[in-house]
Formats: sequence, structure tokens, C-alpha cells
Amino acid sequence: MKKTQLYRLVFLAMLPALVLTSCRFEDDDYFDESAALRIEHKAEEMRNVLASAPNGWNMQFFCAHDVADYEGFNLFARFDVNGKVTMASDHRYLRNGNAGKYTEAVSIYELLKEDGLILAFNVWNDVLTVFTDPVDPSAAPNRIVKDGAGMHGDHNFVVMSYNENEIILRGERHQAEVRLHRCDRDWQTYIADTKTMKSRITNSIVTDYKVVNGSETLYFTNLLTGKPVYTDALEVKKQTRADVLSCVFTPNGFRMEKEEKIGDNRFHEFTLAPDETCLVSEDGSVKVIPCWDNYVATHNDVWKFDKALFTSELADLYDKINTEIQKFNTAWSLESIGIGQSTGSNKIYGLVLTFYTNTAKTKTNTAGVAFTQTKPADGQIKIEYSAEDKIDKNMENIVKKAPDVETYARSFANMLNGTYSVTPNDFFLPTGGDFTPVEGGVKFKIKL
Repeated sequence: MKKTQLYRLVFLAMLPALVLTSCRFEDDDYFDESAALRIEHKAEEMRNVLASAPNGWNMQFFCAHDVADYEGFNLFARFDVNGKVTMASDHRYLRNGNAGKYTEAVSIYELLKEDGLILAFNVWNDVLTVFTDPVDPSAAPNRIVKDGAGMHGDHNFVVMSYNENEIILRGERHQAEVRLHRCDRDWQTYIADTKTMKSRITNSIVTDYKVVNGSETLYFTNLLTGKPVYTDALEVKKQTRADVLSCVFTPNGFRMEKEEKIGDNRFHEFTLAPDETCLVSEDGSVKVIPCWDNYVATHNDVWKFDKALFTSELADLYDKINTEIQKFNTAWSLESIGIGQSTGSNKIYGLVLTFYTNTAKTKTNTAGVAFTQTKPADGQIKIEYSAEDKIDKNMENIVKKAPDVETYARSFANMLNGTYSVTPNDFFLPTGGDFTPVEGGVKFKIKL
């Protein structure tokens, strides 16, 4: 019995060592490569991925925001397995007279094997290296950087993740996020398609956009520059937040440098919706809607009434104005009636009569009766006319010989009094729209 107990005690004493030995052998079986060999294999795998794209990669490049705020830039790269890279772009910081011109440059790249993989462009490349050069690329005296820090772009990038279609990088020094995605068309076509889309969704007329997730609304301003301000109010004095972000435009819309959020919803990239009324996020939970109604309520351009849609009363007033104007000048005829800002020494906003000469059929002048146009709610316009509203100098001169022109013009303006639901002909770049009465007024359509 004593021997049996002794053997049992010896066995129990040896058991932890046996268990530990067993675990160690299992680990050795699982990790059958050294760390150095594993990262070498990862580098080889990624090198093959980089070289596998027939059209190369679109590189959505960003600089850090700690020096200045820059837009995102579309660069392009084609890699081979031997370390050669061809890069291209038409960005505005290209040197030697190439700014804004499609330019290609060949250099080398490396996959450095440190704690993880580093995609490194350590040799000068005309397309990329300008972003890392300590020399400020902007012309004097408008230099942005005064301390030799350059634009705070990177040329070495930590590989955060990769697959055959997308590679996510982070600048090793300045931390900006950079994305490579497999290009689905040749580079110059991609650039041209991106410019077409940018022109489609941004312009100098509609400059503000609502960012909505159904229950909450924030705003983008200044999207045209690629440096949108993400804010909670369009009026600066009402803003409690105003974050300058960066985005890069794509053939389908635009993509933010980093994932952002509104409420509980997140967004990174927006594409133009099929009905072209807004842009939608990846999962459709967030929409970017142009504030076209702000422009419609405040534009100065003269939008002309579609005479084919006049009520009988409006058509009658139009004909009477046309007859009366010839009492002022027999060579004149009424070319159109519109809404906008008149010409003359005291420009007014309101109803605008435009005339042409019967001989040359060229526009000669405009005359107007003032009214106000405001936005009482999203998608609505309110026209308010008063009999005391001003007329411009051109109208004053006309009524000296043809006073009924003013009378009929005021009657026309008075018929427009009311609140309207407006459907623009283009949500991003409206040049007209249908006005449907909500309260008062008459149905009409105007266009540039």
C-alpha cells in the first residue's frame, strides 16, 4: 500500500509538467513558422495582390489636418512584383507646370517588414512625394506652411487590412487614412467620370446640403471644395459645432476620409441615388440632400414663366402688358415675365418684365414690381406681394407714358400671392420648377 501511494504521489507531482509539455507541443504544431517567416509570407501575398489589378488601384489620398485643411486627392498606382510602381494623377499640386494635368511617374516601392507590413514609397515620385516634401507647394505670398513642415502627407503607410479589392492604409507618421481600391476603368476615364459626377452634385449655386438619418438633421457646407464643414446649423452665429472634414470625389459620389456619424448611424461613402434627388450612404440609413429650396427662395437669376401653363387670367394680363408697352415704345414687345432681380439703377427682386426690340429681336431691358419670396418649410416657397411694394426705375420711366403697364404688372404679381410646394427640375442644380399652391396663389411653372 505504501508503494502504491508513493507511485500515486509521484504521478500526481509529474502531472502538471506533463500537461504543460503537451500544451507546448500543440502550440509548436500550430505555430509551425517563425514570426519572421510569417510576415515574409504576408509580404509576398500582398505583393501579389498589389500586382494583380489590371487597371491598377485608385489611391484615395489624404493629408493630416494638423497643418492645414486639404481636400482628398485621387491618385492612381500600378504595381509589379519586382518593386516598380507607376503612379498618376491630375491633382493641383503637381510641379513643373503639370498642375491640373494628367501626369504619370515611375518609381519603386517596398514592403517593409516591421511589427506589421509597411507599404513604402521612399524614392521621389512626382505624383506622390510633393505631399511629403517640406517645401510648401503653394505660391508666395499665399504659403500655407511657414516652418518647412510641408503638407503633412505620408509616403510610408501601415497596412491596416487588405483583400483583393481594397487595401486600407494609415500614414506611418501623420496618421491620415488612405484607401486603395481596385480601379474598374482606365485612369483617365476614372478622372473624367469623377469630374462629371462632381459637376453633377456640387456647384456654386446650391452650396449647402442636409445630412439626415430620418430623425436628425445636420449639414454639409463647402462640399464643392472637398473640405466640407460638418455643422448643426447653416447660419454661422447659430452653430455649436463646425468640423472641417475632407472628402474625395468618385465616379459615383464622394467618400469621407474617415467614417463619420449622425446619431446612431455611421457613414463613410455616398453615392448618387437612382432618382438623383440625394446621395445615400452605404447602408442607405443616411442621406445627403441638397438645400435646393434655399436657392429657389433667394436666387437673383430671372426665371421665366412657362406661358403654356398660364391660367386664362394670367394670359390676359400678359397680352394687355404687351399691348400697353408699345405706348411707351412702338419698337418694343414683351419677351417674357419672370421672377428674379430686375436691371436698372435700383434693382428690385420680384416680378420682372423683359422686353426686346421687334426689329432685332434682342433683349433691351427689364422692369420690375417688387415682392418677397421666403421658405416657410422644406420644399415650400411663399410669395408675398403688397400694393405698396416698390417698382424699379425702368418701370417708373415706362409708366410716364404707359401707366397701365404697372397696373397690369401689379395685378399679375397679386395673383401669385400664396404658399407653394415646389418640385425642382433638378435637385442639385435647379433651373426651374413646378409651383403647386398650398395656400392661395395659382399653379405655375418657371425656368431659366
